[in-house]
Amino acid sequence: MSIVRPLSTRRAGALLAAVGVLLSLVHLGKALTLLGRPIPLLLELPPLVAAVVLVWLGGLLARGGVAGPDRGARLLAWTGVGAVTLLLMGGWLFGAAISLDATVVAVVTPSLNLLTAGSLGGLVVGIYDLRGLDRQRSIAQLHRINDTLRIATQELLHHDDRADLEQAVCERLGESDAYEAAWIGRYDESAERVAPTAWAGFPDEYFESIVVTVDDSPTGRGPGGRAIKTRSIQIVPDVFDEAAMEPWWDLLRSHGVESLTVVPIYHDDAVYGFISIYADRQNVFGEREQTALAELGEAIGHAVAAVETRAALARHEAELERQNERLEEFAGVVSHDLRNPLNAASGYLELARDGGHEGAFDRVADALGRMEALVDDLLALAKQGEAVDALETVSLEAVVDEAWATAGDERATLDVSGELGTVACDRSRLRQLFENLLRNAVEHAGPAVTVTVRRTEDGFLVEDDGPGVPADERTAVFEAGHTTNAEGTGFGLNIVRTIAQAHGWSVTLEEGTEGGARFVFAGVEQSADGGAAP
Repeated sequence: MSIVRPLSTRRAGALLAAVGVLLSLVHLGKALTLLGRPIPLLLELPPLVAAVVLVWLGGLLARGGVAGPDRGARLLAWTGVGAVTLLLMGGWLFGAAISLDATVVAVVTPSLNLLTAGSLGGLVVGIYDLRGLDRQRSIAQLHRINDTLRIATQELLHHDDRADLEQAVCERLGESDAYEAAWIGRYDESAERVAPTAWAGFPDEYFESIVVTVDDSPTGRGPGGRAIKTRSIQIVPDVFDEAAMEPWWDLLRSHGVESLTVVPIYHDDAVYGFISIYADRQNVFGEREQTALAELGEAIGHAVAAVETRAALARHEAELERQNERLEEFAGVVSHDLRNPLNAASGYLELARDGGHEGAFDRVADALGRMEALVDDLLALAKQGEAVDALETVSLEAVVDEAWATAGDERATLDVSGELGTVACDRSRLRQLFENLLRNAVEHAGPAVTVTVRRTEDGFLVEDDGPGVPADERTAVFEAGHTTNAEGTGFGLNIVRTIAQAHGWSVTLEEGTEGGARFVFAGVEQSADGGAAP
């Protein structure tokens, strides 16, 4: 970023228009003195017309409609060269005239005419030169934009990570000589806010301090908010000439930003965010460049949509894999665990028919009861294994209390250590998880067990002071049918793991502080603040 700013084309155009006005007045005054003298008046009209054309071209340049924004010095140089060239070419004529005793006035008048004509000629050549330079720069910029489009496509083909894609695009734009910096913001519709997620060109502190909203507040009426609302590219030729940019003036001024463009990123009905591109000059983004940048935004939108589609497919495949595993478990239970009590019931029923086998009907009732428990657990396993789609934020302590009221024991103790905070979950399934854990603690550690529930850095844990589980069995306890209790079905902890996986959590069994069983849940979305459902 240069310290000395170049002379703008607008300022140079204003200066040339002022010079043209001055020359027009001089030539008009001269023409008025020649009224009644047709030939001298006719000779004076071309310089007057040239001066008027100079005013017109200077006005066009001052409005920014002819050449690039930062070519003022080059434009003035061409104008000066044209004026000086004609003066030098006519210098020998003026010298000869003076040597023949011509008056100074007679020499100054044609010199002024040559000055006007030379200025106009130099200005026309300068405009032609600048427009050629602008075309070259525009072509170079379009090449850079096309390179960025290719990079976006390559990232789409070789990377499945949205963050990598966004960062690659920002770095490519930031490396361009045409731009000072670029950043991509992701749109959070629920918060009506766009947060920077990738950037290049300026220090991290700059982008981390940016606030852009999509509402009716001052930070929502700028080009970023408009780009999200309209899904159309927003051009700001002069950031300090647009009142909607006022919330960011100090920030932009501190980094020398003069103009910017905001390109929306969207696909079909989904708006993902935008790209904001900065330049240290005014009027940088021409029509062709706007078209190319708009295509870039659309390409990134397609890429983001593809990344999200692949992620959704991966989640679906994982869910199908879990369902297949549960089907295998069900098949095993049906073929083995249910067959055993069914055979037992059939055998004892036959004995009862033969007459007089004491307790046969009780044995049949026990077998049927176990079958009913197995069926109930199988149904629970099928239900709890379904992926969780709708989450609600609930108080973890409230759910623990509800589960304790159902699965606890009057002789047992529940110890809730510290603030548990809130958890994003399916409330009914989370309660089922705690009921199974608490019931498991009472069954295996005895009715006088103490169960502790407390929060961890990325989840929570449930711990008892019972005998614990040997290290070589801590993985097997989660398998379907694994139990050390003759009355149990072996599905309680398997259901716990299934519920955790359906939420995207992980669960491990460790040795507790006092040697008991400690179940640790990680990857849990939680917070310590209020506002949760009780």
